[in-house]
Amino acid sequence: MKLCVRFLVVFLVSGGILSAAGHAVVRQVDAGGEARAPSRAAESAAARDLTVKLLATRSVHARAKSATDKALTLAPLVEIARRRQQELLDLVDLDPAEVLRVALPAGMRASLPAEVRPYVEEAADEAGEIEVLHVDHVDAADDHYLHFLNTPKGRYSLHFAGAVPDIATGAVVSVRGVRLGGAIVVAGRAEVMGEKALAVVPNTKGPQSTLAILVNFSNAPSQPYSVAYAQNVLFGTTSAFDHEVSYQQTTLTGAVAGWFTIAATSTSCDFAAIATQAKAAASAAGYVLSSYARLVYVFPSNACGWWGLGTVGGNPSQAWIHTKYGFSVKVVGHELGHNLGLFHSHSLDCGSASVAASGCSTSEYGDVFDLMGSNSGGHYNAFQKERLGWLDDGYSPPLTTVPAVAGTATFDIAPIEDARNSQPRALKIPRASACGVANEWFYVEARQAKGYDAFLAGNANVLSGVLVRKVTGGVADSSYLLDMTPSTSAWSDAALTAGRSFTDPQSGLRISTLSAGSTGARVSVTFPPASCTRAAPAVTITPGETIWTPAGASVTYTVEAQNRDSCGCAPTNFDVSATVPSGWGATNARTPSVVAGGSAVASILVTTPAAAPAGFYPLTLKATNVAALAMAGSASGTVAIDATATPPPPVADAGVQTIDAVASTDNSSYWRPRYGSVSAMITTKVTSGGVPVSGASVSVKVRDPDGNVRTLSATTGSAGTASVAYSIRSYSRRGTYTVTSRATRNGSTVSAGTSFVVN
Repeated sequence: MKLCVRFLVVFLVSGGILSAAGHAVVRQVDAGGEARAPSRAAESAAARDLTVKLLATRSVHARAKSATDKALTLAPLVEIARRRQQELLDLVDLDPAEVLRVALPAGMRASLPAEVRPYVEEAADEAGEIEVLHVDHVDAADDHYLHFLNTPKGRYSLHFAGAVPDIATGAVVSVRGVRLGGAIVVAGRAEVMGEKALAVVPNTKGPQSTLAILVNFSNAPSQPYSVAYAQNVLFGTTSAFDHEVSYQQTTLTGAVAGWFTIAATSTSCDFAAIATQAKAAASAAGYVLSSYARLVYVFPSNACGWWGLGTVGGNPSQAWIHTKYGFSVKVVGHELGHNLGLFHSHSLDCGSASVAASGCSTSEYGDVFDLMGSNSGGHYNAFQKERLGWLDDGYSPPLTTVPAVAGTATFDIAPIEDARNSQPRALKIPRASACGVANEWFYVEARQAKGYDAFLAGNANVLSGVLVRKVTGGVADSSYLLDMTPSTSAWSDAALTAGRSFTDPQSGLRISTLSAGSTGARVSVTFPPASCTRAAPAVTITPGETIWTPAGASVTYTVEAQNRDSCGCAPTNFDVSATVPSGWGATNARTPSVVAGGSAVASILVTTPAAAPAGFYPLTLKATNVAALAMAGSASGTVAIDATATPPPPVADAGVQTIDAVASTDNSSYWRPRYGSVSAMITTKVTSGGVPVSGASVSVKVRDPDGNVRTLSATTGSAGTASVAYSIRSYSRRGTYTVTSRATRNGSTVSAGTSFVVN
């Protein structure tokens, strides 16, 4: 395994460990003084058991006739709800997906007595401005981000059951999920209600007006170093770093205020209180905070124990740095990198291979050549500089995007450190894992021992080769250094040296270093002829949340399969099936044929046995590539049996109307507008026996190439159609957009799908 250096941050509060929710989670401590974290499995099991018990006790309370019996059954109901709430609060950090799995629907919460409802979660659908902070821990397993949503109703901590988004501070987003007090567990992805700060981060060029506020604590008013020293680190060496790595486009300007003694003590670590009190002290001293785009709070060692903490982006951005581990470019430059909008620079360790489909591990700070990794002051890599807009300095093509055309082409790149060079500073090579969609890229750059990269002096591997990183399109937190010499245990020799080649096992493309030296590198890129490689589909199910149902009822799942075959493959179908608990039933289905890169949907019916006891039942929905039966993808779902609910009547008496649906768009492809927006009109037609059905509720989910989902709703009219408009803006992602329409009428639900392309 490769070795790397990690940043050290320990994040504590008086009385417990500060959780991602921003509240103290009290942990048990053993005799040796080591904290014991709650067991995720135990907490999950307890939450499920208490949910079943809550509903059973609710039923007992509802059947009570006299006021005395009502009172006697209310007390245990409240106590169960209180205990369940505590279990869920623990799970907010341990396993937010489990919180969503056991959450009660709004109708169940409404059926509980008023005295019980304050202890039960609520559905959340909120919009506001997001705030993102990063906490670096000594143990990378504890490394995490803090997310807060500032809304007109108040401030909520956000906890993501799925992938944590790489959205920067200041983005306006909408989220839905479950709220417990001041915490929201987010279902799905946060939907950005404007342009994503993913491609190029704003406000990264020119003088960055910065105010460093030096504060110490009421119980420890020490001054570890002088104001002049802080000024030199911030506006001397760190500003010089930004000036060099931005190709003379960015500097730090401003002032250092303090020292100020604030009311907070060194025995706690309340970063919000430190910021509030520091700003108040600086304002009282005459500093106009609104004049500064970046605020840095500097304080002596306290209970925090960090290197630093910083917002990802923000206006003003904020960074917290104490003196325990020094005040230097290594610390200040890293946190200000977050403030500019950067995430970390990682590494990908695939054992004996440079990259592989499986068996790889990642290191949060594994890029040993990058300040946003584990380097003490090396240049940001080409992908990070591209995000900051620094490569486009007007003196050279910023980087060359290599076309995915069969054959070999040769390219020259300048050293990444060079300013005002006529050659590009990096190559951006599409991996093209799905037909027509380059969702991953290889970035290739050359490095020399110049300026802040002087640490490379004597490193023959890097000086005579190129560094290769893998990046996911549209994902800001996806910079992974690859090891081109995996046979060694070090990362300092990760370059692809002259005379050597790397072949990607997934796409077959080959990258070869022809020459490398002080003036740059010459690299050849070879794309193989188009061929067919079948792959497992990406699978998404609807609904993704837990389905509550009485025993004996049937539930419908819509399975979306994205065809990830290579471009040379003919269209294929996908067989959809379900793995369900013993005694349950499930239908099978086959999707329509779909081209590589596209998506198709099919619906299946899962039937629960009438004797199924109350509880939570996992099941797996699978889609198998008909053209390659070994290639299958899956997604997990949960059905919860509510033993207190009334079993469904026979179908003949249920008034169910069997319906069909077809989804379509007014065009198969759209061009992004230069300004404003254009609309893709999506129409769902609902029929029953060929007759139009009016009054059907239609929910339309549009998934963009990055996986973000926007939901639109409508109701069918007399012609049986419902149309919604999906806005395509200048910053919308290029690629295939998948549409899933779900129509419901008189107890019958059916899904239909289509797709369109944005150019």
